[in-house]
Amino acid sequence: MTDVRRIVSENRRVIWILAAALVLNAAMYALVVAPLSERVETEQQQAGQATQDLNAAQRALTAAQATVTGKRQAEEELQRFYADVLPSSQSAARRVLHPYLPQLAAKAKLRTLSQRTSPDTYNRGELRKLTATMMLSGEYANIRRFIHVLETAPEFLVLESVVVTQAPESSGLNVTAQVATYYRTAVDGN
Repeated sequence: MTDVRRIVSENRRVIWILAAALVLNAAMYALVVAPLSERVETEQQQAGQATQDLNAAQRALTAAQATVTGKRQAEEELQRFYADVLPSSQSAARRVLHPYLPQLAAKAKLRTLSQRTSPDTYNRGELRKLTATMMLSGEYANIRRFIHVLETAPEFLVLESVVVTQAPESSGLNVTAQVATYYRTAVDGN
């Protein structure tokens, strides 16, 4: 008998116990440990995905809150613009256009040939438009000065068009300028 057979036969009981333990260990690994480790790995992936989803949701919430804040600030600024900058009525808008524009032209050393004011059909909710068409005469530098003063005036005036032509009777220029302002009315049209 060889030494290995003799050792196996003398320690048969221990070898069977070790073999059974080895089979039981392999079965436990295959039936319990491997599925649990797969489940743990799957749950870790799900937890990672949930964390990413949470971070994305928090970023979306922050962006939404910033949008709400920005909208609120824009609404406040628009109300301030309506209250502080725009004329409050058609008569206030006429006062901005009629005495103010000829005064600006005179300060710029331009001669006012004619001025016509007309309400426009612009209708956007509470906003209405009032347009003045002016014919002026003067030198080029004075026309530029008038346009600069008009565009930097604290009143809300929009220079819509400028047509410059050579004055037939002098060395100056004739200018036809359309200047508009907007005013706010009540929703019912008053």
